[in-house]
Amino acid sequence: MSVVNSRIATACFVGGKFVKNHSERVFTTLHASSRSEANALWLGTAHATEGGTRHDV
Repeated sequence: MSVVNSRIATACFVGGKFVKNHSERVFTTLHASSRSEANALWLGTAHATEGGTRHDV
């Protein structure tokens, strides 16, 4: 488990596996490959994807 997931789990009083699984589901939903990309997509600051369109969230 990553340090970031561990810190999130501690702060939210949940298990690390829960954070890991939830993060992966969020990345999949947003079509993101990293936490940074997911944040950029959520905030609307991501660059266009390879297909030339951005995913709306």
